[in-house]
Amino acid sequence: MLSFPRSVCLLLATLLCSYLPAGEAEGKPDMPQNLIVTPQGPSIMIMKWSRPSSAEVDHYFVYVEGEDLKDTTIAEYYIWEGLEGCTTYTFGVKTVSSSGSESDPTVADGRTDVSYPPEPQDLHVVNYTYDTVTLAWRKPATQCDIEKYRVTCQEEGSQPAETVVNETTVEVSQLTPETLYTFSVYASTSEGEGPAASISQTTTTARPPEGKPDMPQNLEVMPEGPSMMLMMWSKPSSIEVDCYYFVYVEGEDLNATTFDEYYIWEGLEDCTNYTFGVKTVSSGESDPAVADGETNVGYPPEPQDLHVMNYTYDTVTLAWRKPATQCDIEKYRVICQEEGSQPAETIVNETTVEVSQLTPETLYTFSVYASTSEGEGPAASISQTTTTAAGPPQNLVAEGINSSAINVSWSEPNLPPSYYLLTDYHNNIDVRIFGLQFMIVELEPCMTLDITVSSYYEDIEKKFPATTRGKTTVGVPPEPQNCSVDVADNYITVNWEKPKTSCKIETYIVNWTIKKLWGSGEEESNGIETRGLSHTENNPPPYHRYTFEIAASVEGIVGDAISCSGTTLETNAGPPVLVSLVSEEQGEVRVTWEPPAEENGNITHYGIYLNDADDYVKEVSEEVRTTTVTLEACVSVDISVAARNGAVKNDGWGERSEAKNVTPAGDALPEQMDCLQHGPDLLACWLPYSTDCPVSQYNLQWEGHVLWSPGATDSNSTTLGWSRDEICYNIPSIPYTKYTVSLNVGINAGKPITCSSTTPMAAPGPPTLEKLQVENFTISVTWKEPLEKNGIISNYRVEWTDWNGRVDSQVTDKNTFSYQIMENSCGGEVDVTVSAKTTDFDEFGERSPPESVLLVNSISSLTCETTEPGEVALNWELQELNCPVNLYNVTWSFTSLWSEDKGSDSKSLIGNVSSDTLEHLKPYSEVSVAIYVDNSTQPANCTTTTQEEVSDPPTNLRQTANNSHSATVAWDSPESVRGKLSSWHLNWTTENGNLVGEQDVSATIKTFQIEGLSSSWTYVVSVMAVNGAGRGKPSNTNVKTAYVPKETPLGLILGLSIGGGVLLILLAIGGFVVYWKKHQTKPPRPAPFMPNVIDSDNDKLYKRQHQSSANQRFQGEGETIDSGTNRELYPDDNMETEPPNETCNDDDTVNEQFTVPENINNILEEAVDRRLSQQVSSNLDHKAVFNRRPSQLVNIRMNSFEEYNKHSSHPNIAAASEHDRRPSHHESRSRSNMREFGRRPSQQVDLGKPNLMEYGRRPSQQIDVGGHNLNEFGRRPSQQIDEHRPRTMEHGRRFSQQIEPGKQRLGEYGRRPPQQGELGRPNLREYGRRPSQQVDLGRPNLREYGRRPSQQVDLGRPNLREYGRRPSQQIDLGRPNLREYERRSSQQIELKRPRQEEFARRPSQQVGISGRSLPSRAPQQPIPPRLDYGDYTRRPSQQTDIGLPSDRAFMRRPSQQFVMNFEGIKE
Repeated sequence: MLSFPRSVCLLLATLLCSYLPAGEAEGKPDMPQNLIVTPQGPSIMIMKWSRPSSAEVDHYFVYVEGEDLKDTTIAEYYIWEGLEGCTTYTFGVKTVSSSGSESDPTVADGRTDVSYPPEPQDLHVVNYTYDTVTLAWRKPATQCDIEKYRVTCQEEGSQPAETVVNETTVEVSQLTPETLYTFSVYASTSEGEGPAASISQTTTTARPPEGKPDMPQNLEVMPEGPSMMLMMWSKPSSIEVDCYYFVYVEGEDLNATTFDEYYIWEGLEDCTNYTFGVKTVSSGESDPAVADGETNVGYPPEPQDLHVMNYTYDTVTLAWRKPATQCDIEKYRVICQEEGSQPAETIVNETTVEVSQLTPETLYTFSVYASTSEGEGPAASISQTTTTAAGPPQNLVAEGINSSAINVSWSEPNLPPSYYLLTDYHNNIDVRIFGLQFMIVELEPCMTLDITVSSYYEDIEKKFPATTRGKTTVGVPPEPQNCSVDVADNYITVNWEKPKTSCKIETYIVNWTIKKLWGSGEEESNGIETRGLSHTENNPPPYHRYTFEIAASVEGIVGDAISCSGTTLETNAGPPVLVSLVSEEQGEVRVTWEPPAEENGNITHYGIYLNDADDYVKEVSEEVRTTTVTLEACVSVDISVAARNGAVKNDGWGERSEAKNVTPAGDALPEQMDCLQHGPDLLACWLPYSTDCPVSQYNLQWEGHVLWSPGATDSNSTTLGWSRDEICYNIPSIPYTKYTVSLNVGINAGKPITCSSTTPMAAPGPPTLEKLQVENFTISVTWKEPLEKNGIISNYRVEWTDWNGRVDSQVTDKNTFSYQIMENSCGGEVDVTVSAKTTDFDEFGERSPPESVLLVNSISSLTCETTEPGEVALNWELQELNCPVNLYNVTWSFTSLWSEDKGSDSKSLIGNVSSDTLEHLKPYSEVSVAIYVDNSTQPANCTTTTQEEVSDPPTNLRQTANNSHSATVAWDSPESVRGKLSSWHLNWTTENGNLVGEQDVSATIKTFQIEGLSSSWTYVVSVMAVNGAGRGKPSNTNVKTAYVPKETPLGLILGLSIGGGVLLILLAIGGFVVYWKKHQTKPPRPAPFMPNVIDSDNDKLYKRQHQSSANQRFQGEGETIDSGTNRELYPDDNMETEPPNETCNDDDTVNEQFTVPENINNILEEAVDRRLSQQVSSNLDHKAVFNRRPSQLVNIRMNSFEEYNKHSSHPNIAAASEHDRRPSHHESRSRSNMREFGRRPSQQVDLGKPNLMEYGRRPSQQIDVGGHNLNEFGRRPSQQIDEHRPRTMEHGRRFSQQIEPGKQRLGEYGRRPPQQGELGRPNLREYGRRPSQQVDLGRPNLREYGRRPSQQVDLGRPNLREYGRRPSQQIDLGRPNLREYERRSSQQIELKRPRQEEFARRPSQQVGISGRSLPSRAPQQPIPPRLDYGDYTRRPSQQTDIGLPSDRAFMRRPSQQFVMNFEGIKE
């Protein structure tokens, strides 16, 4: 132990403060946030996290729990590679500050994806026979599920066979005895197939050899207990005498003999797989029968290496290793017992446990029991005394952080010590530490330290040690040292030395590349993994370059490789491939070869060898592949070739090629050639001049003179190769021809040898049959001689076969070329052939092709006559009356002469008949008839034309034009004319059938104008087609002449209209006066205030007038004006909203009256043809516009109310009192509604917030003023919705009109349910209609509104301008009268000259065009009291303020009002 003075210790304590953990000095940093672990492949996982917000991060420390995997990174992610597939890992990350302080870890679990599996484990042969092999294996070392195993079986040199199984065993059958097979097993996951595990096995012989008994049968192995196995088998059937058995366990020193067919093994390891074998022993030993078996689970032995890892005053940490057994340990039971007390126990599944809550300075005995599924085994025990409260360091950890440093850290014991002592006696480390961490540096890789950290207490001068073990990481091992290669004749060895490292080298990875230094220079690679320091390749291929790379591997980390190389020795080359030996000129032979397949080195020369000579006759360089050697002509020799390289043996000359024999050729002519007869051909034969001396070629020529055809010859030639045997050539010959044959040799041929011969006669070819002629029952036959006579013709033979199969013939001499065959009857065909014969040939030659003639009766005359429509009568006579006829085949075709129709038909007549009738024929068609007698091919023919028939009626008869005295008709052709169309016949009659006229017209005309008719009269016109059969069926139609109207008395109509209008005005004035006088006692109502409006306010005031709720109409009874108030028109701050302080005059007298303006004549010119309420004066002075209801009058500039009624603001203009209204119109006495009188309560809006946009509506149609819907006008309240507040504004509707809450239908307002369209696509323009007026909601007719159903036009092609009319108002949709809408029939004027001013009126509103109507207006009188509101004929919304007339608020229904955007527009 090292000792230091106290002052030095204090200095060291100060200096070592830098080693204090960050958590002790400044507190731990925050841990990383939001850790996510995601698989990126079978062996790759990516960690991602978020940077802690409050931590100063220098880097991150990442690790995998339970694995020796750790690293650092500065990024917020890390990728782990090389992990096991299908495995769940726990990943952790810590924040590391710049001072080195680590945070608590953030951990997350992740599972890797499915990977390719490794090879199956422990592949072995369970049993094999002469034709079967049973394999077994264990699952590959992977956590992934294995889907299948693919097993291949391959015999050397053959294609592999495969099978797929799901288990870990398979029996491969149908094998060949005594054959070596290689078996490979591949495992597959869902990712794919992994590498194979392979094993080889040779099958047994088909039957045991003589003296060798059969093996035991049906071997079974089963466990009998934890360490016992029972073998059972059957006696071989071929064993007739008693025998015994030899049993053994493969790989173990266990064997025995038994006479029973079973054996029990004892003392085996638990949970261990063994291979058991048994042999039959009789006259000899049989092949073994083997089977695998695994022993059962047994009681486990005691746990191994039980030791105390750490202990404190109240805890002891134990650790141990699994017991020495193959069985799975299910749990461990740990017992802690203080002497004299009851034991305490705990159950764990790991090999470590911490026992807590112990008493300080107390001796405890700890026992650990392991348990399998069979039960619990013996215990391993250890004792440990706990420390005092002043105990050893806690949580001592030594962690190798790299290959040269170990970080040692711990936590304080319960009582902090004075300092800590860190020692490692093996490495002479003894350090005093005042912190909780120490870094041991400058270490070697893989260096293990047994580290002790003791808590030292100066006051009691005691220390309490805690021990642990630390190891530096592996790192990348350095490359091996001193690589070298040794080469010999039959091996090549690579040697190396261990690299300089403290790590234990597990294996060396040896990879090498073999490059062939001859031939095509192929390369191949190989490699192994070895624990030694050398590797040898036996029998390496010659002259190959070996390049070795050796790298060390430590714990799976492969270091750098060292490289060295060597070249194997050359060996003698194999035999070249002798391709050909070709004899060229006299004595010269060309030798051609290919390099040897096995060059085995660098070839330098080739040698040509003769026979068995040791020396070559010629040597050439390695690039030569063909050469010429000169030899003795016609002397046979054997030639071979050999290659030479750098091999030591035989001076480098390799094996010779296979020898080939050759004789140098010489052109020698044979001594003799013979011409021999060979059947019909000529055979030329000769012997070679020498059997050992081939010639270059034989040239054979021949020429023949044909003896049976003067001037004809047969010449040809050919070239033949040499043959050692006799050569015969068959010359294709012509019969009865004299041939001369010649033969010479070589290219430059000399004089030939010849022979000659004449070929024999042969059977001639077929004569040419010229003509067969039949007359009565006699057949005359005529022929010519054959083209190929093949000799001298001696005879001809005529042969015939009749219809009954009877054959007959007749032979004539060589000069006869005709013959007559006499038959006695008729009835069928006779086949006739002719053949010829030569003088020297016994048989007749080939027959001519047979020709047939018919011996049947025929028709001598045939007639066709048309007797009836659609019929043709046939009559005929036979040529021979004595020859009966069995069948007549009648065929006919027709071609219509008036249409495109064509056709044909046929029928058969049986018996002896001479006439027939064809029926149902097309009219006016040309008919062609043919009649065949029996099977005769020569018909009798006739032609005729069928009769015409009356035509069908013309089609599509129609009237095409008319006037007052004529009509034009047109028609189309009939469907069937049935003859030749000659003309058309027309007649026309009155409706009662009186003939008026008739006319025939040309067939080329299909239209006719009938003249001389009466005006506005109906006639019946008939049209008929005329052909050869006469007039056809008629086609009728009605025609009508035009009507000429009488002159309309337009002046009378206009006069009456104007007069009627004036009369109506006078009646209205009179009624008003009577009404006023009747109610003049009614107390007057003070006139409301009319504010002054400047010119700039014109537009605002005009708009407000349209926003007013006063939809007035003129009263019919009494023509008095009952006005409400229009105060809501003037809400602006710059206008006075209160009337002048005037008192109401209650006198019953009339204070003021309206007077007739002075410019009444101008008014008359502008105000004709209207109701008073419809008149608008846009060009007149505003003070003259008095012919309206007050609510309809708007003064555009409103400069002076007096200009309108002379006393607009005078208090004497009385208003109707409150009792003259309906009850709903009365104002509240307690809550004066200054503006909202004259309405029903439900029509009154918020007085404080006038609805500026609510114009042209009934009050009931006005919506919430505060949140008004600017587009919601012209509706009842039940039709109004609030686009901004769905459903909450669905008030004032019937329940059936309310839409679903939450699904606001912005466009479907103001309708009853049947008017509502599709909610998803509201018809924004379909409002204010009856259901019958609504068009297709999907494709709305944007202009078809405001009509009755009868006014709506075709929705598919809407007439966009024909709206707002009754049916009687609608004109021709094709040419719409754009001005004539919204009228009754009586309102419509002549369509050709529309009245631009006449629209939207009732008949009573229309005046004469030329006349003038004087509109009148009675002076406004005070309205007398009216207790009965039944006399009141207006709706409240039509009542306006008497004092606020307007020259723009004309007296119409809302649908009649126009929005006038500029001054002066007319209606």
